[in-house]
Amino acid sequence: MILPKWAIRHLKRVVRWLGLPVLLVALLGLVLIWIVVGPVSLVTLTLMGFLFIIPFLVAMILVASVASSFLRTLYGIKTRREAASFLYRLLFGVWKFGPYLLIKEGKIASGEDSVLHKVGGPGYLVIYNDTAVITERCGRIERILSAHFPKPNNYPLLAPFEKVWEIIDLRPQHWLFPVKGMTREGIPVICEADIHFKIDDRVPDARGQLQPKPPTEEEPYPFTPEAVLRAATSRWIREPDFKGPPMDWRGRVVVGLTEGILRNILAEYRLDWLLGPTGDDTDHPREQIRRRLEEALKQEAPKVGARILDVRLGEIKVEDEQIPAQWVEAWRAEWESQTAATRVEGEAELLRIETVRARAQAEMLITLIRELQTVNVGTGELRAYLLAARLAETLRWMSYDPFTRAFLPPEAIRTLHRLQELLGRERMLPPGGMP
Repeated sequence: MILPKWAIRHLKRVVRWLGLPVLLVALLGLVLIWIVVGPVSLVTLTLMGFLFIIPFLVAMILVASVASSFLRTLYGIKTRREAASFLYRLLFGVWKFGPYLLIKEGKIASGEDSVLHKVGGPGYLVIYNDTAVITERCGRIERILSAHFPKPNNYPLLAPFEKVWEIIDLRPQHWLFPVKGMTREGIPVICEADIHFKIDDRVPDARGQLQPKPPTEEEPYPFTPEAVLRAATSRWIREPDFKGPPMDWRGRVVVGLTEGILRNILAEYRLDWLLGPTGDDTDHPREQIRRRLEEALKQEAPKVGARILDVRLGEIKVEDEQIPAQWVEAWRAEWESQTAATRVEGEAELLRIETVRARAQAEMLITLIRELQTVNVGTGELRAYLLAARLAETLRWMSYDPFTRAFLPPEAIRTLHRLQELLGRERMLPPGGMP
């Protein structure tokens, strides 16, 4: 019968730490008996040899009992039996599959109060494929373990005093978190952020660009050891009476990043922009805020070992339906001031346009009078013809002035062109000649 490796390893330690000292004590006793008593029978020699072994065994039991009591006091172990079992494993290693910690869904499912969790190995870890574990030994991070890392289908054996330091949930996370902020005019509002994220699983491709690892049957929740280590070391330690969400890598993504970024974005918008309707060709400010938040989170989340999957925003609401009167008055006064300023500017612009129009009309009349006064020739049809020609010519040159042309309607300009065409056809003077 071939013994398993762990059984052979256990027997070697038992022989080294217990068998060899007992054998040496027995041989020493036999030599002393042979020297003091002289030659005796084999049975007598064997019995007297056991007499030397018994005190040694009693001393070893007493030492083990004292050491167990010391370990129990030092590490706060509940029972003496658990302390003795821990001491036995430290000296001789594990001799069966146990003790073990069952870790799944990002937490310890079985054995949380055991010595293996509080003090450390030797012992086994049973890790599901939805969780990664970071261990530490003697105050230093030791290794990263999971169901398929470093070897699949292999239950990791913790070394002496190696224990679980941090547990990372590899499953996609979904957090709904209400963010309280203020608008540009200082009105408190609430916006619910819906964030989907997971441990970063991106690795460089052939072109050096980061691409997510595809899930497989053996690894349904891909990850990278670097991202797990970064997430494990991103925990914020808060005061003991802190009642908010845990500030691990998940809390850092939602509370540390999402809340801060979204507050800054909301502070750039007025309340009427956030709550008012928009045109068909314009995105609602909430969609603009969502895109800005998603872009910012995708840049910041890898710093805590996370990758953003999706970002959504709920309805933006005023925090308190009974907004304080001073906020309402300040808001109303500001908008009334803006409305009055806009109305005054519009009236001033209309007055300026009317003034310019009147001045243009006056200049047109003065120009026509001056041009017509120069026509002093004859009477009758020739004089009428000259007046009409001079009027048309004057209006034609006046229409070239942009300042004057701005106040001529399109119908007047078309009529002027038509009049010029008719006058141009009259090449001969009227019958009768000049008077």
